[in-house]
Amino acid sequence: MNKIFRYMLMAGVALMAAACEQDLAGSQAEGGVNLDINLKAETRAVNGGEFTPETLKVRIYREDGSLIRRYTSMEEIPTPLYLVEGNYSVLVEAGDKKNVAFVDPADEAVLQQKLCYRGEQPFAISAHATTNIAVNCPTLNTKATINFDTTNSQNENALLSNVKIQLAAMTSTATTVADFEADVVAQEAPTLSFGGTTTSYFLLPEEVTTLVWAFSADHAEDGSIEKVGAITHVEAGKGYKLSFVYSKSPEGLMTIQVLVDDDMDEFDNNFDFKPQPEITGASVNTSAVNVYQSGSSVTLVCESINDLQSLTLGGVAFFSEGAVVAGAIPGLEATMLEATKVQITLGAAYFASLAGAYQTLEFGMTDTGGDYTQKLQFVKTGLVSTATTCNLWANTASFEAVVTDAAQSVVVRYRKQGASEWAETTLSAAGDMTYKGTSSAVWQESQNRNGHTIYTPNTSKSIFANSTYEYQLVVDGVAGDVATLSTTTTQTIPYATFEDTALSCWGTSNNPSPYWGSGNNTFTKNLCKQGSMAGQQGSYCAKLTASETLGMLASGNLFTGSFVFNLSSQTGTVKFGVKYNYEARPSAIKVRMWHKIGNVTTTKYADLIKSGDPDQASVQVVVIDWDSQHEVTSGSSASGVWSPENGEDAVSAGKIVGYGIIYPEGTTSGDEMIDTEIPIVWYDTTKKPSGNYTLIISAATSRYGDYMNGCNTNEMYLDDFRWVY
Repeated sequence: MNKIFRYMLMAGVALMAAACEQDLAGSQAEGGVNLDINLKAETRAVNGGEFTPETLKVRIYREDGSLIRRYTSMEEIPTPLYLVEGNYSVLVEAGDKKNVAFVDPADEAVLQQKLCYRGEQPFAISAHATTNIAVNCPTLNTKATINFDTTNSQNENALLSNVKIQLAAMTSTATTVADFEADVVAQEAPTLSFGGTTTSYFLLPEEVTTLVWAFSADHAEDGSIEKVGAITHVEAGKGYKLSFVYSKSPEGLMTIQVLVDDDMDEFDNNFDFKPQPEITGASVNTSAVNVYQSGSSVTLVCESINDLQSLTLGGVAFFSEGAVVAGAIPGLEATMLEATKVQITLGAAYFASLAGAYQTLEFGMTDTGGDYTQKLQFVKTGLVSTATTCNLWANTASFEAVVTDAAQSVVVRYRKQGASEWAETTLSAAGDMTYKGTSSAVWQESQNRNGHTIYTPNTSKSIFANSTYEYQLVVDGVAGDVATLSTTTTQTIPYATFEDTALSCWGTSNNPSPYWGSGNNTFTKNLCKQGSMAGQQGSYCAKLTASETLGMLASGNLFTGSFVFNLSSQTGTVKFGVKYNYEARPSAIKVRMWHKIGNVTTTKYADLIKSGDPDQASVQVVVIDWDSQHEVTSGSSASGVWSPENGEDAVSAGKIVGYGIIYPEGTTSGDEMIDTEIPIVWYDTTKKPSGNYTLIISAATSRYGDYMNGCNTNEMYLDDFRWVY
């Protein structure tokens, strides 16, 4: 009759809801595993009582072979046993491998402890499910029964004396007992000696599949007898019966009968591992998300079969050394009901202290058997902070909240940190207690100097980059906790510190990095060159200087784009515009600047500005959405001259989305460059540029320099163009 050792690692279902900080969506998903470990062995009889292996090794490995769990006793193994979803294998070993060869002991309990078992089984864990795995652990010992019967007087065996039977687990080609014994010593082989009928057990050495025997005796008539032989293809966990019968035959005097015993007696015992402490509650589902109703309390019980030593929540102990720690966690009360049982009450004040909607409460539990953890999931009225997203070009923010009670009004109000007034966004029901909504950007409408409609953003009530905003959920007029939102971006403008000595604007027209250009600078080097002045950001800045030749004024100039000179017509063409991928909408551009702008000395076109009048320089930034660069040609005349203040359709290359422009006059106070901020106004409040050319930054020492009007001694230093949000 076959029976089975079986002891169970008790494990329950664990539905672990995914969590990311306060949200559940991003945690590692876990599942439970029940391991049914079957220890198979052979023995003559079954005695009652429990069997606990004195030596136990349970190892759990990841698919890549790395060890993640190991236990050396049944008491160590927790239940339920939780693992992150994935592929694993379990290896079970029981018994002492030092017992390489022993004779069957009389005591059944001693035999159980001496035997060794080993089993390995791959398995997979699925999230939010329990996996049942059976691990069969057959006996590693090979059973060998020696039968030498001398009771039958008619059997030749009765004529033998001084019988010695040796059995060794080794590889040998010996033909004599002396050679057999020499191989035993050389191989340090597990060996037993017998004088009659008995049962023994061997642990076969690695790669050994033979049991070699040596028989010696004295015959009453024939004298000394020796015989050596082997049983091949021996397997672990099987029983082999060796019957030795002496007969007077010329072939060798000894007949050996070997029988493989496939009828393996087994014994059966069931063992439950000691369960770990567990937290339960009458209205709490330990394997799902629990909805917390505002203002209520939640009662839990932590119970173990052993005395409880300590309990923690979020790493803070509220029960320590077998006693309640009063006031350890505001809003939490603990009552010791028994040495193995503690009641926990989480009040409204405790839940009010938790920011956000989704909460994972992690309890730590220690009893006299070890340390354990358990997680409970709750959702309460609050903002889902991980779901807050920003569109830094549209200048909006999207919010999500959970409201567990019926509500008439659900809004999120927000403001730039430091502002006094709030802006509000109404959230709409999206199902399953969830409310969602997106804020709107706030714009002020006006007219520019040329009569075109422009929009200026209210940066306090719109969501802009590089700012910090406060926001809070308001349900039926009751405001929740204030959260903060940071909108950081580090986007820069290429080569805007002018440290690169090989830029095209310095007069190298064929430079491979032509981000910045300068008109006519190939011939008149001082129109734009790398300079230096106090207050600059690094080691260099851009220095623009006006020039006049034969009554023809050339303004110092710098722009993003390229310049082409036509030798045959003696004209130069500026091609405005470079590609720029905006991460966020800027509200202004800032530049370090110093200028010396005098009175007009040259007037090619007197109707634009008069000689002797104060001249003006210009610095502008233009956000464009162009398919091609806009070209301006100058020489004895000018063509293609344009201004962003002439409307969004000022040029045929594409739309002007927004712009900022200033016209510096006079001389900067002091001898250092200073920060100057140029606000940006917008024709279009929604369109994000996506064309081939999306950015222009342009500066000139004379506002009307394209018409060869201005002061021929003007100077301007520029450095470190950067966005303001």
